[in-house]
Amino acid sequence: MGRFGGDGWGGVVSPILMPRVVKRYTNRKLYDTATSRYPSLDDVAVFVRAGEEVQVLDNVSGDDLTSVTLAQIILEDERRKKSFVSIPLLEDLVRGGGDAIVDATRQATEVIDDFRSKAEQRVNDLVAEGVSRRDAFMGVIDSSRTRLDNLQKQIDDGVRDSIDRFRDATGIGAELEKLEAGLREVEGRIRSLLLQEEAAEQAKEAADSRPENAAGPEEASLKAEPENAEAGKADPGHAESASTEPPTN
Repeated sequence: MGRFGGDGWGGVVSPILMPRVVKRYTNRKLYDTATSRYPSLDDVAVFVRAGEEVQVLDNVSGDDLTSVTLAQIILEDERRKKSFVSIPLLEDLVRGGGDAIVDATRQATEVIDDFRSKAEQRVNDLVAEGVSRRDAFMGVIDSSRTRLDNLQKQIDDGVRDSIDRFRDATGIGAELEKLEAGLREVEGRIRSLLLQEEAAEQAKEAADSRPENAAGPEEASLKAEPENAEAGKADPGHAESASTEPPTN
């Protein structure tokens, strides 16, 4: 049906503008289903300011993340001093909230800090112990990604219930970005270790595949002498003719 409504009988009725559906993935990347492109938060802000109705949905669960996304847009504009929200409105948002969202954001921040320190310590322990098992390293990465996704969902749920504490959510978002950067660094270190391990295994296999009884130059010369002696015995006629030949004057 597109983004406009119809009467279902081929007739034309007054156009009904459908909301622009934008999906958000676990890595917080946005996908515009209307244009099949990946917009930024600034692009979504342009849609809204142009009068379009935008609906942001979680790509996996289908949950409505519109309020979370709009709150993030406000946060970005506040941070860049491009705010279109008045200070009185921001004050009303802060006053209207309860203590639940404050506790949720504080607990989420504490969990992020604790998880990040434990993940870094685990990787350092593996490297220090010289552990080269692929499953051990990949287990750290998979566990980290799962915890990160769960933390993101927890934050989304809290902000969706009350966007009045979005300034606290800004700190959590920054912590998540730091955590993701740390995970990328860990993945790079793990890939480097795995490449070194594979190179060592290939070198060992190449060394094991070389024949142990390969003859050297001295062995080849010693082996050739008996063969020459045997060749002389095999041709007695040649030796006899050489001995009976009369000397020349």
